[in-house]
Amino acid sequence: MLNKKCIISLLLIFSFIQVIAQNDKIYTSNGDVLVGEIKSMKRGVLVYDTDYADSEFQVDWEEIEGIECTRLLMIYTVDGKKYNGGLNFLPDEPRKVTIQTLDENISVNLDQIVEINSLEQRFIDRIIISIDAGLSYTKANNVRQTSASAKVSYRGIKWNVSAQFNNVGTTQDGVDPIKRTDGGVTLVRDIWGTGMILAGAEFLSNSEQMLDLRSTFRGGLGLYLIRNNHMYMQSGLGLAFSQEKYGGDNPTSQGSFEGLGLFDFNAYDLGDLSFQFKLTTYPSLSDWGRWRIDMDTSLKYDLPLDFYVKLSYVHNFDSDPLVAGVAKNDFVFKTSLGWEWD
Repeated sequence: MLNKKCIISLLLIFSFIQVIAQNDKIYTSNGDVLVGEIKSMKRGVLVYDTDYADSEFQVDWEEIEGIECTRLLMIYTVDGKKYNGGLNFLPDEPRKVTIQTLDENISVNLDQIVEINSLEQRFIDRIIISIDAGLSYTKANNVRQTSASAKVSYRGIKWNVSAQFNNVGTTQDGVDPIKRTDGGVTLVRDIWGTGMILAGAEFLSNSEQMLDLRSTFRGGLGLYLIRNNHMYMQSGLGLAFSQEKYGGDNPTSQGSFEGLGLFDFNAYDLGDLSFQFKLTTYPSLSDWGRWRIDMDTSLKYDLPLDFYVKLSYVHNFDSDPLVAGVAKNDFVFKTSLGWEWD
């Protein structure tokens, strides 16, 4: 009898914990009240989980009128501030909530909140993985081009880490194959509200420019110029060191110090479309007058089941390559089909 009472008590306690864990309430503009556990909100989409479904749900942030959550959330606002606390719905004021911290209560409009992360979120829930591939063929001269890309990113409480890899190969009758491979790792830590510390490494190999390998290590400071539920725009300045190795008939290598200028614009509230433009400049400090510029532009359209199609354009410019006769410009335009796990 005692064992049965213990088992029943444990089951009741477990059920109570489950109810408490999923007592977040989401009030939508059409009058629905959704009960579950808030996982995150970023780029204008709220993700929450329920007991009665195997998969997570997503709700457009603009369709939400209010939120009630007593658990600790990490909340970022448009002015760059970060709060750890819960959310309380103000029913008399549409799209108004109170952020309840240990020290104070702050009343904000939902449009002022740009990101939410659960402090109880598992490591695996903070990871985003995307992979895509493309293939094109032209009968004339039997031209074939293949491309493959992969990206992994992790959003922690203090640090953001991402790594990516891209490969493009072209073969054509009567011409040597062309291969371009690049990748890198980036670390970002938010500071001073809208500020951030940047660090990372990039690697590029391009057979058309006889570049066996360029390794670039960089660090600096960045600033969000715009950050809301529709887009973000950021810029940064810093220093970099590049080590270049060229092949060909006269192999050569050189290390140089460079300045660093960054600009990144991302618009993700375009329905199923998202657009990104990134520009990176490297004015040489060791070889005065030399400039390197990298540009990366992409347009992505989301498909069902987390698939997407993407158009990408990458352009590299070097005002003074180490090897004479090498083209100063190199660009790649590709279309690809991909899948994203978020």
